[in-house]
Parts: sequence; structure tokens; C-alpha cells
Amino acid sequence: MKKITSLEYNTLLWFLTRATFIEITAEILLNNAHQDSWISILIAIIIGILPFLLYSYLKNKYPDKNIIQINKEKLGKFGTILNIILIAGTFIFTICSFWIIVHFIDSQYLYRTPTIMIIIILILPVIYTIIKDFHIFSKVNLIMFYISLFFILVILSGLISNINIDNIKPILNNNPKNILYGTFCFIGFNILPIFLLTIIPKNKITNYSPKKSFIFYIISGLSLLNVMFLTISIFGIHLSELYNYPSFHLLKRVSVLDMIDRVESILSLEWFLALFVQIMISLFFIKEALKETFQTKEKTNNITMIIVCIITAIISFLIFTTKGTEIAYFQNILIYLLYIIYFIIPLITFFKSLKKT
Repeated sequence: MKKITSLEYNTLLWFLTRATFIEITAEILLNNAHQDSWISILIAIIIGILPFLLYSYLKNKYPDKNIIQINKEKLGKFGTILNIILIAGTFIFTICSFWIIVHFIDSQYLYRTPTIMIIIILILPVIYTIIKDFHIFSKVNLIMFYISLFFILVILSGLISNINIDNIKPILNNNPKNILYGTFCFIGFNILPIFLLTIIPKNKITNYSPKKSFIFYIISGLSLLNVMFLTISIFGIHLSELYNYPSFHLLKRVSVLDMIDRVESILSLEWFLALFVQIMISLFFIKEALKETFQTKEKTNNITMIIVCIITAIISFLIFTTKGTEIAYFQNILIYLLYIIYFIIPLITFFKSLKKT
């Protein structure tokens, strides 16, 4: 793996934090924490500092190794087992992420287009990207980051005048358990995936700075809090709960210079890019993990990843109906899987590291 810059690395963190928010997390938050959803996010940002520090510790402790290499060296055969679990769990996460982006496009843009066509169109650039070196993707990711920032500024300028503070009242009117459950889900879907970046060793990041990464973590988390605040304060809680993808429908109220309307399809590209980045980082994680775990050659590894991409497309088509009912799956099953593979396993590595020290 060639080196990437610190900014490229941090923009990957930015996209991972935002990827599944409007498609999955926002709906779970609104259905559980209701108008206090923004409080759930605020608590999650604070608690999420713990896994962020955990990942940063491992990166700084072993600057020349990724998480797969660390597990193999420090835990031996048990580490290999953990690595296989990480590969399998990340593969499941990739399939679910791919389904999310397919369902989003299917329901909001191409609802008259056969789902299989959407899957084929999406999987082709994924296959092309995964066989390239990671540093090429990271540079493209940086361009997408600047595009996303521009879209966010346009969205904010077009919505800020519609805010009605009364819509977020009363505050703390919900069961604390529901607020904490929203926190639990936000950490799982929007913070723990940062773990995928542990596949990039510190010495492969030019001018890496944990402080800069932490700033990106805080800003990306607050940006999502802002999305939820805008959604509830503009739509109100009842209308927000009624909509499928309320944050997407919120974009319909954006007007550029009070002359150009109906720009939601363009502005929502920002969320599409975030999901695409998450899928690609997940696949790059699997690619590097397979290479380190089974010592495969580059050509063999590329062929394997092409097969993985094809299987991802087939399984996402066969398992999910893309009718939106799978939200229960993400809420009740995937969330616990994410905690196991992206928090419990690195926690085991952390304690083993302390013991060795």
C-alpha cells in the first residue's frame, strides 16, 4: 500500500461517520427518541470518543502494522481466528451497505427501473475501483469531499431561514431508555465503522495527527447533529416520522438564489458519495485482511475481490426485498454484529497489548 496524506485519511473518516445516517440511523432515532433524537446524537458523540481513542491507540502503538498484522503477531492462532471473524463480519457489513445504496436509489430515483439493473450499474465501478491501489481511491475521495462540502454549504444556506425552534419542544419528553437506545444505534452505525481505517498503518499516512483526526471526528458528528436538528425543527416530529428518508425530503425545500428549485436529486449526491466510500473502504479492508491472513499474491487477491464483489451483488439481490421492511434487520441484528467486530475485537487486542507491555 502506497502512502496517503493526512487529509485524505481524515476525509475517509468523515465519510464513514456520515455514510448510513439518512438511510438507516435517522429513521431509528426518530422512531425511538423522537424530538430528542438530537440529544441521542450529542451523547453518542461524547461516548464515541472511547472507541475513537481505542483505534488511535492501536494505530500509534503499532505504527508499522495494520489491525490484522497486530492480531496475528500479538494473539497468534487466536488472532488469526479474530481476523477471520473480522473478514466475515465486514463482508456482511459490505452486503448491507450495498443494499442500503441500492434501496436508496431504487426508492428515490429509479423506482421504475428493475433492481437487478441498478445492482449491475453500481457493482461495475466498485469492481473497477477495488482492483486499483488504495492511494488512487483516496485521492478521488478527497475530490468527493470538496464536492460534499460545497453541497452542504448550499443546503445550509437554503434551509436556515425555515427553522422553527418550537418544533423541537418539549425537550427531554421521552423515556431515557429510548434516548439511550438512539445513542447506542448512532454509535454502532456512524462511529464504530471508523474501525475500518485501522487497516491503514500509521506509517502509510503522511503527517498523521491524532488531533486532526479527532477534529474531523467531532465536526462530522456535529454535522449529523445539525442534520437531525434541521429535520425536526423544519418538519416537526410528526412529519419527520411520516417521511421515508426525511432528511432527503428536506432538501426539496432548498432553493438556490431563490431561482432554482427541485435540486434535491443533486444535493443528495453527498449522501450517495458517503455510502460509496463506506462500501469501498469495507472492501479494501477485506482485501488487505485476506492478503495478510492467507498470504495471497496480488493477482490472486484481485481475482478473489472480484468474486467477493459479485457475491455481494448477488446476495444483496436475493436476500433483501428492497421494500424498506429490512429496517428491523439493521436495528436488531446488524447493530450487535457491529459492536462485536468493531468494538469487542479491537478491545481484546487492546488488553492484549497492555498485557504485553
